[in-house]
Amino acid sequence: MAELRLEGLTKSFGSGAVLRDLTLSVDSRRLVAILGSSGSGKTTLLRLICGFDRADAGSITIAGVRVSGPGLHLRPEQRHVGYVAQEGALFPHLAVADNITFGLPRRQRRARARVTELLTMVGLPPSYADRLPHQLSGGEQQRVALARALAPSPPLILLDEPFSALDAALRIETRQAVAQALIASGSTALLVTHDQAEALSMGDEVAVLRDGALVQMDNPKALYRNPVDVALARFLGETVLLPGVVAREHVSCFLGTLSLTRPCRPGAAEVLIRPEQIRLSGPDTGHPATVESVTYYGHDCSVMLALEGLQTAVTALVPGHVSPSVGDLVGLHVEGDVIVYPVSR
Repeated sequence: MAELRLEGLTKSFGSGAVLRDLTLSVDSRRLVAILGSSGSGKTTLLRLICGFDRADAGSITIAGVRVSGPGLHLRPEQRHVGYVAQEGALFPHLAVADNITFGLPRRQRRARARVTELLTMVGLPPSYADRLPHQLSGGEQQRVALARALAPSPPLILLDEPFSALDAALRIETRQAVAQALIASGSTALLVTHDQAEALSMGDEVAVLRDGALVQMDNPKALYRNPVDVALARFLGETVLLPGVVAREHVSCFLGTLSLTRPCRPGAAEVLIRPEQIRLSGPDTGHPATVESVTYYGHDCSVMLALEGLQTAVTALVPGHVSPSVGDLVGLHVEGDVIVYPVSR
């Protein structure tokens, strides 16, 4: 049974539609990442689920209870939804224990065992219970915010870009701790983010919003390897797009005859290759290319390559320890299947 069910959800402000006929389900004990750029409708979607705004059309059902629909709009406090904001939003004058238990009935607020359980669940020592928020790092504050959201055992947890204010290393550490805590609690969660790596690494499924509409929803691997269109492919990561011709189960392009991830009608097509699929070898093997530039990141590097007869450069992502030099002659070959998009005639 779905813990969250949205059907035909629509919302406009003035003459502009922010969400358009949105339908999706989040199953029990699953984490779904809602991914989209600024203005795609992510924040509005959360506000509708929380009950801060009223939908123009459609319905919202949480844990089998309809909370929004024609003639129905339950208040936020009646929806039993846990919410983690971008920067934690802890009460600065309250200790960690009091922040965590703030939303509980008064008789449960003194239950120290519950505070200890929740702190342990989010990867913090019980001794943190007496600290004030300013004595915590940003990542620790986010974990306390999650503990507070989990305290009443709500059927659904909403996370509103909770790691965006953290630096890169702390962001990775904190989202791993949050993901583990959600699994340990058995919670169902909806994570809203504009960060592709965050969505793909955390979500059991990823739903992509574009201009208020659901473009595609799938598991992270399927979404990344089989995006429904070129625009989504580019949004999810770096791409190499080459002209090609499809024949049977293969496509021919500047980098050879390649196998397809899915069938496509014969004829002209755009060939989508991810930079990490392009391998470099000696100039006597593979398709000859010249290294135009190298951007070195340490663990890997991005290499821009010029191919004779191709006007645009091709990007390859290779391990840092095999970084080539500008001007090197190399050979290219593609590893794995590729996806193609038919060219309209």
